[in-house]
Amino acid sequence: MGAEPDARFRAMRLNQLGEFGLLQRIRRRVPSRPAAVPVGIGDDAAVLRITPHRDLIVTTDLLVEAVDFDPAYGSFRQIGYKAMAANLSDVAAMGGRPVAFLVGLAVPGRTSVKAVDEIYHGMLSLARRHRVALIGGDTSASPKGMLITVMVLGEVEPGRAVTRSGAQIGDRIYVTGSLGDSRAGLEILKKREKRKNSRSMAGESDLICRHFFPEPRVAFGRLLGRRGWATAMIDLSDGLASDLRHLCEAGRVGARLESDRLPVSAALAAHAGRLGRSAPDYALRGGEDYELLFSVGQKNASAVETAAKRTGLSVTPIGAIVPRRRGITVVGPGGREAPLTLRGYEHFTHP
Repeated sequence: MGAEPDARFRAMRLNQLGEFGLLQRIRRRVPSRPAAVPVGIGDDAAVLRITPHRDLIVTTDLLVEAVDFDPAYGSFRQIGYKAMAANLSDVAAMGGRPVAFLVGLAVPGRTSVKAVDEIYHGMLSLARRHRVALIGGDTSASPKGMLITVMVLGEVEPGRAVTRSGAQIGDRIYVTGSLGDSRAGLEILKKREKRKNSRSMAGESDLICRHFFPEPRVAFGRLLGRRGWATAMIDLSDGLASDLRHLCEAGRVGARLESDRLPVSAALAAHAGRLGRSAPDYALRGGEDYELLFSVGQKNASAVETAAKRTGLSVTPIGAIVPRRRGITVVGPGGREAPLTLRGYEHFTHP
């Protein structure tokens, strides 16, 4: 009897199981964590206890050509920058400080040296801003397409890493910056590729820039962790709808969002309006914004908002943590509350 469920899963295809189903399956096969691993599989990064005075943060992200990026839409420098930004954002979501990184790069032999130089230029330009050192990696030939793997090492005070699982009922939910810009920017790039002579509309260059050059919120994530203000945190890589689910599942809680509070830029509002679409829908679905989504206890809410104003970063309260039995809901126009059915991007299940 015990073998039957496993046999059923083995007969499934990955596009049936999905990315998160696969991760859960892998996680079940891993034995309990040793004391030296305070945080393991299932968060934005792993945490290792290396000394009594310092924890090590380790994260890695994989970018595959034609899945995560397309050189037809941008430069190799932009691709390198984004590979670095995705990893720095993971460290930011743990409340840590990035220190060093390694790069794994697989490319076809026909690739120009200039293209590889540009990829590293993009990564290093962002790494220098955050004082993160390149310390090694690996290179390999690829039979088809590029593959970029970046691993970032960071540090945090013992026991102070912010995980996805600490949200408490009554906490306020916040996001940094604006949401949905990257998704809109990618839409515009795809449209331009199909229509070579299409006319640019106002604000489109801002949306494209947000797609190619997201800003990892390292300093603010570090502040939230160091002060102990964030009870739970995750970076927005798959979209608010998906990443909020991850945070709620980890903490065994629910959430109530207010759609009219979702922060959208003027450029996105104009873009959505031209297409007759909902800007909040972009905010919920849009992936690769690399903003921070976090929960804060009521007693620390004013301190967080004051700190954000002091640093010049936009931080918006978008809802509250509620009991798990209430699920995840969105309050729309007219105060009507409905279950959140939208989802962001998921590997294997999206074409």
